[in-house]
Amino acid sequence: MAKGKGAGTILLAGALALAMASSSEDSGSAPDPGTSQQAATNTYAARLAASQQAARRGDINAMAQQLGMTAGPRGQRHNVNCAAFSTGQVRQFLLAHPCRGMDRLLFTIRDARGGTIAVAVAWVDFDKPAKANQLRRIDDEPGTGQINPLPGSTAGIPNVHLTGRHHRSRVVGATYVSADAEPVAAGQQTDALLDDIAGVAVLLPHMYGQIGK
Repeated sequence: MAKGKGAGTILLAGALALAMASSSEDSGSAPDPGTSQQAATNTYAARLAASQQAARRGDINAMAQQLGMTAGPRGQRHNVNCAAFSTGQVRQFLLAHPCRGMDRLLFTIRDARGGTIAVAVAWVDFDKPAKANQLRRIDDEPGTGQINPLPGSTAGIPNVHLTGRHHRSRVVGATYVSADAEPVAAGQQTDALLDDIAGVAVLLPHMYGQIGK
């Protein structure tokens, strides 16, 4: 699955650089382009770090706000039959190595121009870390299937098709965590920004009974 880098820096850094240039014109002095770009990049990096911290706390609202967005509806569900909600080689692995349980979360975030992004997160619990790492290796490969997102109706949107283009994953103990971001309505989404959103969402704590904000 795609793992783009740059993480929205171009989008937000460019906007911040323009704002700084406008401010300098008003004051009658010309900015140093290199300094302005560096300041914008540093500002975005700081906001991204703050968004990551909010995600680790399980605060989806603050996570979105730090990225200049607004959190929307969400749905969550617990299942004990992981294979029933997966496809391809991912499903085959889960049939051969049943999970202890799976929690899925689907939520939306909106940008200032009306764009909507769907974020799907899944936590798959095993009895051993080795199994979680095995599933990660399979799920991270293109064309190997997926863990199905919750129905779109749980978050007030149409059903979401995961392309795998904006996917992040990690293993925490014996739990495999998967996160995907997909555009639902056109707005300011760049590939880099969508990658960033998935990278932040994958840091959310095991959600069942913990995400209530």
